[in-house]
Amino acid sequence: TNGNGIREGLARDEWIERHRAWFDESQPTRMELGFVHEREQAQSALWLPTSITTSRQNTRKEVELGWSLELTETPLSGTLREMPLGTSFNKETGRHWFWTSYTLVREKGVWRVQSISDEGAKVQSLSINELQKRMQEYEDAIQVALNKRNTEPQAALEEIGWRITQLLHFYDALIIHLPLDYNVCLDAYARSVGAGNPERSLVYLERLSQRFPEHRAETLRTLGATQMTQAYNDATRSLLERAEAFAALAEKNLRESISISNVATGHLLLAEMLLSLGREDEAETEFNETNALSSSTEEKAALEAGLGNIEMRREHFEAAIAHYQQVSGLDPEYPGIWFNLGFAQRQLKRFDEALEGYRRAIQQEPDDVRSYTEMTAIYMNKGDPRQARAMIEQGVRTNPESPHLHALFASVLSEQGDQQAAQRELAQAEALAPDLELITRVREQLQAAQKK
Repeated sequence: TNGNGIREGLARDEWIERHRAWFDESQPTRMELGFVHEREQAQSALWLPTSITTSRQNTRKEVELGWSLELTETPLSGTLREMPLGTSFNKETGRHWFWTSYTLVREKGVWRVQSISDEGAKVQSLSINELQKRMQEYEDAIQVALNKRNTEPQAALEEIGWRITQLLHFYDALIIHLPLDYNVCLDAYARSVGAGNPERSLVYLERLSQRFPEHRAETLRTLGATQMTQAYNDATRSLLERAEAFAALAEKNLRESISISNVATGHLLLAEMLLSLGREDEAETEFNETNALSSSTEEKAALEAGLGNIEMRREHFEAAIAHYQQVSGLDPEYPGIWFNLGFAQRQLKRFDEALEGYRRAIQQEPDDVRSYTEMTAIYMNKGDPRQARAMIEQGVRTNPESPHLHALFASVLSEQGDQQAAQRELAQAEALAPDLELITRVREQLQAAQKK
């Protein structure tokens, strides 16, 4: 707004030049928005006519943002009055996390920023007792929201999201007050997992690994696994150099955890990491190391599943099936085991056994679109279009937001001569994911069918 003190009376060009200088030094990039939350307007104790209260609500509002940014520290940040305090910082990625609020007013028909408040800095100024009191209030509110998941799912999910993200800023402040309290840092890590943010989880895990040596082996295992998750996330965003760096850190930490405490879990995590990097022989060595160490059913099932995955990579399908069958005997609910069995059987053209595996997979994970896709393909190849259509219809009903299944349904309908219905399904797929490669292939199929 015209009266915003952040402008400091500078001319427009001067203000822009100051910010460009900061940009050149700090190189901010990859901004991520954690939440946007509009605060409820406080009710005035003084009665006012409805028309007046409505007018005020329509011209003013308070909005909170949780956001983060990768940037390089620079003294110029101190020259920007609107630059908030980052309450948490990932030294590997350079990401800082902020919590700010904005008073917005309507000026000349558009919303403008009247004032900015650094909520993260405010939290940092609270005492231990004040922090703990506020954090308990947040915990109670989160529990209330959790109880509303069935009746108000969308509103509950949104509230839980912004409350957990704000709660992490309170934890950041409490950790400064209580740097040697293991449970505070561990709780912060647990909440970051609930927020689904591995990059922020790494901040707390690094602190746990450095400050609490009595828990170092266990922490390093969790740290290494989380770094592999971050490596995968970076690879999917084409940040390949950083992904390789996180993978190297993960391997280092997992190997150190084994050197401190030679337990099966450490070898299993390292083996899974090596397998994901295509280092099958090394992964097999680590899996075999767990043989003498494995004691629980869970560990034995993970060992057999890992060996099965290695045999699949080597296209030794019979050997893979033997391992997968061991897993299904140990733990019929082991994630993905029935799909893996079905897929291995399909490679050997044992279609009836493959179908049975996929049926069990659907019972286990109705939301996994792969089994519907595989079963539909088998039925089409067997010349059973009726079963193929029934299967893909079931998949679309169960997963109405899957563009892949809608596109596949369009293909099946086209094969059966129902071009009009096929066009409808393809349109739904395009609305969900217009750039999906399968959509292009099915569109070409439909166009070819129309020319016949």
